[in-house]
Amino acid sequence: MLKRLKVENIRSYKELDISFKNGVTVVSGVNGSGKSSLLEACFTGLFGSKTLDKEFVLSDIITKGASKASIFLEFEQNGHTYSVEQSFRNDPEKGRASNTRSVFKKDGEIIFDQATRTYEAVHSLLNMDEEAYRNCVYIRQGEIDVLINSKPKDRQKMIDDLLQLGKLEEYRERASSARVGVGRHQRDNERRIKEVTSEILLVEDSDPSGRLAALRTRSNEIDGEISSLNEKRDRTLSRMDEVTKKMSELGELASKKEAVQQQIRELVERRSKSFLSIDSLLKDIRSRKELLEVKRSRVSEIGGKLEASPENIDAVVSKLDEDERSLRDDISETKSKKAVLEKDVLNTVRSVKDIEKQVSSLENSGKDVESKIKAIKDGIEKHRLSIGELDNKRKDVVAKIESLGLSLEKLENIDEVLDLVNDQQKMFHAKEAELKVKVSEIKNRLQRSKQLLDAGKCPTCGQELKGSCVEESTVSDNEELIELGTELSELRIKKSEAEGRVEKVRTARGHRSEIESVIRDIGSAKEAIERDEKRIEEYGLRIREDEVRVKELISGKEVLETTLAETREKVQQIKQGEESVLKEHSVLLGKLGLAREMQKLLGEFDKIDSEIRQMDEKIKSIQEMISLFDGQIGEKKGSLEDIEKKMGEFDKKELESLNRDYGSAFKFINSELDKLKAEKDDVMKKAGMAENDRKRLADLKKNLIMLKNRGEYLSAVYSDAEELESMYVRIRAHLRSSNIQTLDMLINEIFSFMYSNNAYSHVMLDPDYNLTVFEKDGTALEPKLLSGGERALFNLVLRCAIYRLLSLGTSSNDGAGLPSLIMDEPTVFLDRGHIHQLIKLIDMMRDIGVAQILIVSHDESLIDSADHVFAVEKDPVTNNSSIYAR
Repeated sequence: MLKRLKVENIRSYKELDISFKNGVTVVSGVNGSGKSSLLEACFTGLFGSKTLDKEFVLSDIITKGASKASIFLEFEQNGHTYSVEQSFRNDPEKGRASNTRSVFKKDGEIIFDQATRTYEAVHSLLNMDEEAYRNCVYIRQGEIDVLINSKPKDRQKMIDDLLQLGKLEEYRERASSARVGVGRHQRDNERRIKEVTSEILLVEDSDPSGRLAALRTRSNEIDGEISSLNEKRDRTLSRMDEVTKKMSELGELASKKEAVQQQIRELVERRSKSFLSIDSLLKDIRSRKELLEVKRSRVSEIGGKLEASPENIDAVVSKLDEDERSLRDDISETKSKKAVLEKDVLNTVRSVKDIEKQVSSLENSGKDVESKIKAIKDGIEKHRLSIGELDNKRKDVVAKIESLGLSLEKLENIDEVLDLVNDQQKMFHAKEAELKVKVSEIKNRLQRSKQLLDAGKCPTCGQELKGSCVEESTVSDNEELIELGTELSELRIKKSEAEGRVEKVRTARGHRSEIESVIRDIGSAKEAIERDEKRIEEYGLRIREDEVRVKELISGKEVLETTLAETREKVQQIKQGEESVLKEHSVLLGKLGLAREMQKLLGEFDKIDSEIRQMDEKIKSIQEMISLFDGQIGEKKGSLEDIEKKMGEFDKKELESLNRDYGSAFKFINSELDKLKAEKDDVMKKAGMAENDRKRLADLKKNLIMLKNRGEYLSAVYSDAEELESMYVRIRAHLRSSNIQTLDMLINEIFSFMYSNNAYSHVMLDPDYNLTVFEKDGTALEPKLLSGGERALFNLVLRCAIYRLLSLGTSSNDGAGLPSLIMDEPTVFLDRGHIHQLIKLIDMMRDIGVAQILIVSHDESLIDSADHVFAVEKDPVTNNSSIYAR
């Protein structure tokens, strides 16, 4: 049972929040107002985008221009409250939309938050998908006779699915598939038994046990041969070691001989180098003695120039250092004084130039200010002329306002007046649009009625239309059309008068804006004159201040020029004293350099004497080393004679010959061993293959037994699958027969209630769900041959009978476990008489316990018989639909 529907941007509904109650609810409104969109929103809320027809896409249900939309549907089922929330995102430019959120809740708790899971949950809860929902509980506009007009096979599938018989067919197909699959496994098993039997015979023919015994005997023989060759190889290897040891001793002696000879050569070479070192040292001693004489001559020369001796040279250097530091301090002080005075000269020159620039800038500024004063005076004159022109313009606008019959005082509330006349104009426009829609609907009805009256008979049932309700409604519609035409003419006159008032008020408001603008411009001009007069006064004061400043600057410049001349004279005097001190300092530096040179030379005398003494000592040391080298050379020559004596005890050629013979024998034995090992590997490989064949024969025999057992098992399963398939066929046939009997009874029960005083006696439903209607004289008719109204009503009877049959399967047995019964424009093909029968059918469904019936219709008879009525309206300006309870 539906409880609440809330939507945003779905078709013509910008926003909608409606609650449903038990009983019969009718949603009414003119065509195109959005009645059916409300039912489509409920349908889409339950099943999501799967409700869309092939020719529609998701963006078609979203309000034009909206980027997002949503549907919230709450309903009650089996004592629990459920809700589904569908959210959509839309790209208006590309016309693409997607389902962004799908939430399924039970008693307020989220169960699923994914579109597919939500759809499956609703499907399971209602025991029907979207197609079954349309065929049973939701009778859509234009689809009322889909069950009768469909092919027998399709109608059979529709009703079987509604009654859950399709599941049995699904199970039968599964059993059939299982039986076919088992048969395929049986054939595979039989083929495998033949293959294994053939393989067993093939392996037995190769005698794997006999082959394995022969190969094991040969393996033992090879092991004996390998053992004998290993003994020979060990003896040969021992003799090779003895020969190798002797050759190694001979090699070591040869190495020692070569080492002793190398040592003798090195000692002789070192002895020769020692003699050369003595010669080199003697030359260095002579060279240093000559250098010493040259330095002593230079010391004597410097002593003569400085009148100093080697004994008092340190005192002379100290006195010269002290005099040089004193002169350096005088020079530094003189340079500092000169730098300060030169900086003062530079700063004074800059100050004089700055004063000259300031004087020039002030003189130029005075000229600019005088020019600006002249321009401002010209501007003041223009503003005064402008004020006169604006005052004349204000008088002209006042005259225009007075010509409209208004005064300046009345213009104060002109915006409120404009809003009032605009509202009147919109009201007339909306009323005109509403009358046009009514006129169009009446003209369409008159056109259809004219076509029917021209034909003379109903094209469906063949009844005469003269004096019928069609003729009566045509007269009524003509009268209403004349009344609407008169009302529309009077409305257009009022609308034209309102448009004139709107134009007059808009013109007056424009004049008000114009006069306000003129007054603002006059005020602005007066304010500009006041500002300009103040600026002229400020500029005059500025000119007088600049003249005083120029006089002060010129006086300061004269003082700076006098100071500059005095400072330059002081700088010149300092420079002359600085030159005299620099010359004296240069002479003193020359004497100090000679004294320090003499000090250095005296220090080098002791160093050279020390080096000569060291070289004499080194010559004596080298001579002692030469004597040591002579003794070592004698000892090494004695060792060399001993080594050569020992080497004569070995025959090198005989040892090399024995080594070659034993090596060849060792290689031959290894070659024979490799051959035997290769043969042993081949024998073991073949033995392994024979062992594998023996094991494989045993495995094949076990596998054959298992395959035969599996064949017996598959045969039993095949029989069970055949029996299961047959059982589902019998159960489905039994249930269909039972459902057909019950459905046939329910159809005739409702049919008898509907047609108690009509020409029809009963209806018959055959096993394939084909329906036949019988007249009271026994004539059988197909439902397709009934008139349009009869056929539509008959379909409603069939739908309600199926609904009642489904309700018998619920726990309450009164339909409370089923969704609400929904009908969209069920009266489209019904005349007044059949509408009365429809109302009887609805009352009957309500009386037998259908909890909630929801109908979309603009028929007054249905509206009057409803428990709850909602009216839908669409705003002609925004095209947005709204709904309210009547």
